[in-house]
Amino acid sequence: MKLRAFLPASERPGSGPWSWILLDARGALLRSDVGAPADMPRADEVELVLPAARVLFARLALPRVGAATLRDLLPYAVEDRLLADPAHIHAVAGRTDARGETLVAVIDREWLRGMLDAMRGAGLRPTRAYCESALATGPGQDWNLVLGEARGLLVDDAGAGVAFDRSAADAVPLALRIALDEAGARNARPDRIRVHTEAGSALPDLARWGAEAGVAMEPGTRWEALVQGATAPGTIDLLTRDLAGRSARLEALRIPRAAFALAALIALAQVAFDGVQAWRLGRERDQLRAQAESIFRATFPEAKVVVDARLQMERNLAELRRSRGIAAGDDFLARLTRAARDAAVPVRAIDYAHGELRIRRADARAPVAEAKR
Repeated sequence: MKLRAFLPASERPGSGPWSWILLDARGALLRSDVGAPADMPRADEVELVLPAARVLFARLALPRVGAATLRDLLPYAVEDRLLADPAHIHAVAGRTDARGETLVAVIDREWLRGMLDAMRGAGLRPTRAYCESALATGPGQDWNLVLGEARGLLVDDAGAGVAFDRSAADAVPLALRIALDEAGARNARPDRIRVHTEAGSALPDLARWGAEAGVAMEPGTRWEALVQGATAPGTIDLLTRDLAGRSARLEALRIPRAAFALAALIALAQVAFDGVQAWRLGRERDQLRAQAESIFRATFPEAKVVVDARLQMERNLAELRRSRGIAAGDDFLARLTRAARDAAVPVRAIDYAHGELRIRRADARAPVAEAKR
């Protein structure tokens, strides 16, 4: 499920009405209400929809630098447009158009951080945060205009939105006229403008508005239907890594909690298995050492101290071989010693290869071969 919370434009975080909708996996509406964050339902995804009155969009010709450098540069790039301290500016770059201009979304950092803290304080971990204009972005070069009783929202083809107060007069909004003039200077006027209504507001005379604005206008749908739809491709996510908590970033991976629990159980079982295996191997080692010491004491009862039964056994066996004229640790010398003891006839030649010793004696023509041991 997906929870989509619409943040109020109030100055103090946590105050004002919080509208929210709950969507299922297919995007169908399950519930909707207005209330505090603590009263919102829990969901796998939590999206924050920021009011357009709080988000400024700017088109900038940015240098080609790394992502980290650009992130540090953006607050200073929009400083002259806001006349604000760059330390209080949170700016995120979007897509770059064919003219080389990059759309940048700007918002007050402390205000957004306060809203995030209010959500997290209620036990909700936001996974995305974007301007409400992302829900009313049309295809191609079409623009979208949302008209309510007291407010309006204009969204261009790139998703940049501007909020304005709607006057009682049934005239083309000044914000629309200014936006069309700016788009004309950039040679980017829209093909048409779709006009949507909010909260039962009536449509104006679109034919007259189109003639006055110099662009075709056609009726759209209701804003309440648009907010249930998917966001436009390339939507700027203002919930960057420096604002998102560690747990929120993990939730953004969409890994179920059961997977983390299963991984923890597997790790615990592996540690337990390794511990049991180490204990069993240690016990077998101690048993083998005790067995080796028992055999050594039975073979050499005169030994008083046993430090390393195997090493002491090897040394004692080597000493026994030497005391009996057997060269310890050398098969060639051992065989040569036995051959020398077998006969007193002088030896003319000795060959030793592949484990076989051949002795040629002085009184024999044919070599005498000693079989392999």
